[in-house]
Amino acid sequence: MSMSQAGESHAFCPVLHLPPARFCQSALGLVMTWADVMTVARNKLNRAGTTVAGLGLLLTAGAVASAHPTPAPAKASASSVMRSRVASRLGRTDPLSSGLRAWLAGPPSKPASARRTAAAPSIGTNVDANDPALDLGAGQSETAVAAQRRGASTLLLVGWNDASGMFGVPTTASGSLTGVAVSGDGGRHFTDLIGLPNQNPDQHWSGDPSIAALGDGRHFAVSSLYYPSTSACSDGRPAYGTIAVSMATANAAGTSATLSLPVPVTLPGNLCSLGSPGQSSQLSTLDKDWISFDPASRTLAVSYTRFFFPPPPVCGPNGCTVPPGSHTGTGQIEVIRAHVPTNPAALSTASFTKPVVAWGEEPACPAGRPSSEKARCGAADQGAYVGLAPGGDAYLGWERNISSNSSGNGDPSVYIHAALVPARASQASVGGPSHPVVLSAGQPHANPSGGVKSLDTVAIAGYDRGPGQDFPRLAINTRTRSVVFVWNDASLHPLGDIWLRTAPLGLAGLGRTVRVNDDSSYGLHFLPAVSVRSNGSICTSWYDRRLGGANSTRTDYFADCRATAGDNSRDIAVTTGATDWAATSSLIFPNFGDYTDNATDGTHTYFAWSDGRLGIPQPFIDHR
Repeated sequence: MSMSQAGESHAFCPVLHLPPARFCQSALGLVMTWADVMTVARNKLNRAGTTVAGLGLLLTAGAVASAHPTPAPAKASASSVMRSRVASRLGRTDPLSSGLRAWLAGPPSKPASARRTAAAPSIGTNVDANDPALDLGAGQSETAVAAQRRGASTLLLVGWNDASGMFGVPTTASGSLTGVAVSGDGGRHFTDLIGLPNQNPDQHWSGDPSIAALGDGRHFAVSSLYYPSTSACSDGRPAYGTIAVSMATANAAGTSATLSLPVPVTLPGNLCSLGSPGQSSQLSTLDKDWISFDPASRTLAVSYTRFFFPPPPVCGPNGCTVPPGSHTGTGQIEVIRAHVPTNPAALSTASFTKPVVAWGEEPACPAGRPSSEKARCGAADQGAYVGLAPGGDAYLGWERNISSNSSGNGDPSVYIHAALVPARASQASVGGPSHPVVLSAGQPHANPSGGVKSLDTVAIAGYDRGPGQDFPRLAINTRTRSVVFVWNDASLHPLGDIWLRTAPLGLAGLGRTVRVNDDSSYGLHFLPAVSVRSNGSICTSWYDRRLGGANSTRTDYFADCRATAGDNSRDIAVTTGATDWAATSSLIFPNFGDYTDNATDGTHTYFAWSDGRLGIPQPFIDHR
């Protein structure tokens, strides 16, 4: 075994903590199929008393494949080789999005191509945007929504991660892991658009949708992960771990929409070259996208995390070391922008400018030096969300030290960060490494640098990912010329509270941090979203377990709409009934997503969350 191969086995084996000899052989010799790998994983998890659902889609592909056994191929496909190499270099999967984890897992073996039709099951005023009767796989979660006025009605576009795409062909709508639906009557009825279109057999829409309304009563922009397909790397063509945008054009009635072919925002390098002599040192994959649009400047912005691939350690008699100055793979926060043409369907990759780095990848800490907010080393950065102010200034929020806080880097806290990238600027003017802005500073029980206790240190009952996260959300308040940030963390109660803090445009200072939820029930408060109405009132929404109690898995979706940041408002239950996530069947991982969403048409707020009252996760909508 060469030094390079030894390094690959060293990096790859910890991903699932599997028997090193056999699992590393699959990464190096590529003699095991994904089904073999998943069988080993399931057996080990079963011995440990852990359910397969605890790893969700990371093991789901193998679970489905084993239910429909097929003869093992003599040699792994080029695509699975590439996935193995990507997993090897990325190492820990904790900070990755559900879309990237699902892609790493590979697909089940059973294809299907049935077409879904319009349907809108409802429970009270809560409406399902999806048609569950014709789903190809059980599990639709991680919701996104955008709204805009259209005459006397409101036009909505909703997106979600869709397990049906695990069973379809990537070049068909049913093979899209990103589901979409449109409503022309303010969310009372929806048409299920099945999925996003794709003609590239080497790429696959892979979930994590985000949606922005263009404000013209007709068009939306949808962003989503766009990763290599299962047939990638077998035809000599490149394949990318990127993010793409599809422009949606609704018809006059709002009962259907035309979706454009994917427009990759940037090409971060050919993943088929990973591990080859020709691999670029800058090869990377993009994760965790979010999108925003400013009608005044017609600027479209997409934020994401770029994960570079660390080189294999060089191993010798005294152990393994990484070459100095190498990429660490801890995540780099970036934003990329485009000017949207008058005809939005004419958007192309050439429309996007060079990505701007808001917070660079952190280096490894020197031996014996712990990570800290001051040291800025050894911490993972993830969960970037972007909002555009009129004129095109981009504001971002993200979580620093997520997952790495529990990996022994010496700092158990996480930090909620913000930054400003002015229009046409090539770097952050505020909030970058030279002028960091820590939103969580001054919270109850925060450390002097603003570090707080994360929900990634809590195994959330009924949540099949297990630990949570604290990714911040933001919205621009044009009425008060400020930015509104919200997030959850465990600084006050172990299962979280929802926090809100504003800053004037320009981030010249920070307002007072306030707790949004008005209970102290110790119940779960998780995955907030925020939007601002035209009158300046702020609407925040989140998963909430106060009605079931701290030791319950029964989950509602709550909201708070307040006149100003400092004026408390009575929390309201958006759901008309609770979901028991411990009794909800799902192929999707995580079962109720790692974000929710809400959006405004100016006067009303539309809430989107994953709901399990039909027995499987579904994307539900309601408004207030």
